[in-house]
Amino acid sequence: MQENQVDVVKVNNQYNKFIILILCLFTLVGCTNQETTKKLEEKEESIETKQTEEISVEDQKRQEKAKNIEKNMIKLIDEESYLDVISYYKESFIQSPDLEIRPTDKTIELYNLAVQRYYEKMETFGTFGYEILTLDNGDLSENVKSFIYQKFSTDIEELEASIKKEKAENLERYANDKAEREAQEEARRIEEAKNRIYIGMTKEQVLDTNWGEPDDINRTITASHQSEQWVYSDYGKYLYFEDGILVTIQD
Repeated sequence: MQENQVDVVKVNNQYNKFIILILCLFTLVGCTNQETTKKLEEKEESIETKQTEEISVEDQKRQEKAKNIEKNMIKLIDEESYLDVISYYKESFIQSPDLEIRPTDKTIELYNLAVQRYYEKMETFGTFGYEILTLDNGDLSENVKSFIYQKFSTDIEELEASIKKEKAENLERYANDKAEREAQEEARRIEEAKNRIYIGMTKEQVLDTNWGEPDDINRTITASHQSEQWVYSDYGKYLYFEDGILVTIQD
């Protein structure tokens, strides 16, 4: 009886040890997973922070550049160099290779001011004046555009009509040039076809080419068929026909 009780106690002890071992393993795995997850999260945060810093640096450079442009435009306006302001603005923002750089609100105001004052002094509306309107990227205010169209409405209408006419003439000229090129190409292909001799042609087809009539014809007639040798001295060729079909071309 005592031996059985001892065995039971041993089994219980071994079972308890096994349970404790399993719990330790789960705890160890859990800690390892938590540590790994934490490291991955820290790494992702580090990458995001670095990217944010890089973007911020680029944005900061663009903002500094936009501020410098604003200062230069103020100086040009003080000098009443309105055309230079317009050209400078176009080069800096409208035609700039860096599409991410944007003007400040103050810079847009200065641009509108320069455009209005430039057109106020303008006596005749020319092509360059029209280009300022057509190249605008949306920063030109409706008030300024309305002022320009009211002051130069007749000039603008005449210029737009002239541009439309020139565009139509250019399209017509292009279409005519294209048609002429295609006609020349077709004539060249026809001319090449007329100079081309190939096996299987009939005598009539050969005569229709630029080769024309042969210099001499040698015939051989038998009971079953007729053979002919056509001599073309200018081309240095001999054409052989069997029953009216070209079968051999000889140099």
